[in-house]
Amino acid sequence: MTDERWESVMGYIRESVRHPEKTPDNVLLLALSKEELTQIFTRRRIELIEAIKEKKPKTMSELATSLKRALPAIERDLKALEKFGVVELEKTGREVRPVIEKEVIVLPLVKPISLKQMG
Repeated sequence: MTDERWESVMGYIRESVRHPEKTPDNVLLLALSKEELTQIFTRRRIELIEAIKEKKPKTMSELATSLKRALPAIERDLKALEKFGVVELEKTGREVRPVIEKEVIVLPLVKPISLKQMG
């Protein structure tokens, strides 16, 4: 990441902290430990995120079929992503539809600093 891009990201984060009401709803800011990051964003889960955004499946089963993965594995991965707000699972009767409303996910990969340090 270039210095210019990093400054842009940090500026966005600062503004989001100062004025959360101005942060668009389609942005998700996650502050994760290394362990959480590697547990949540596996190759398979990133594949899921991309498939949901591109294919907009109507059900978990449809998503599992399109990715040629077992439904229990898809369900487990989606629930992990839901826990952190990356995916929403909309239930209608017995069907569950995975939805991603976020357009931007910000993952600051730095040692956490206090709000005071952010200025």
